[in-house]
Amino acid sequence: MPEGQAPPVLRWGLAGLGTAAGMMLPALRKHENVRITAAADTDAAAREAFRRDFGAEIHESVEAMCESASVDVVYIATPTQHHVDHVRMALEQGKHVVVEKPMALTLDDAEGLIRAAEANGVHLVVGHSHSFEPPIRAMREIVRAGSLGHLRMLHNWYLSDWLYRPRNPEELDTRLGGGVTFRQGSHQFDILRLIGGGRVRSVRAMTGARDPRRPTEDSHVVYLEFEDGTPATAVLQRGRLLPHDRADLRHR
Repeated sequence: MPEGQAPPVLRWGLAGLGTAAGMMLPALRKHENVRITAAADTDAAAREAFRRDFGAEIHESVEAMCESASVDVVYIATPTQHHVDHVRMALEQGKHVVVEKPMALTLDDAEGLIRAAEANGVHLVVGHSHSFEPPIRAMREIVRAGSLGHLRMLHNWYLSDWLYRPRNPEELDTRLGGGVTFRQGSHQFDILRLIGGGRVRSVRAMTGARDPRRPTEDSHVVYLEFEDGTPATAVLQRGRLLPHDRADLRHR
């Protein structure tokens, strides 16, 4: 952008009007360079509420919204198993894309989306949130500046009851992107990547799935090594349930 020129106002379309979109909307509404112009969802009531609240166009399908001339950027907040198809639809229509994590369920699919973005001359961003938080970015600046010496190792350990909160069926099905490694581990890996400041040359990991009532990954231990030899670990363990939680599970 030429110096002194104001940044453009980008028109955003939302693919999916569930929890993720609801959390993103306040920030989008406050941003002076964002206009919310469209949304797509299979739920007619959600579409109508969006139209009423924002005066924006609504669509029954993501494909139709991606074809709209009123949209510059598409925010993909549909279930994980649809990310690849929906991101590709937007990219092929020349739209910039912000997609919720994880961007895809296989490395081949993720690399295919990157190539599609490059081929269409648009930006593709995975919407991780924690690596934008001030404390995480401050840690990266300390590492980059070297004021405390060379980074020797990184550890991210996380105890979470995520699996035992109310979950949609696909969040408990690994084939559809369920489980803590896809849903929560991606935050850990993004934080480590930012602080480490480089590419990872090797990854080793083990996952656990120990509760047949929640048949997907509930824990993992991951060992990463950056190209400069710096090691990092990401450990996630399911949280301990309180007595009333156990009672609730017995009645499900």
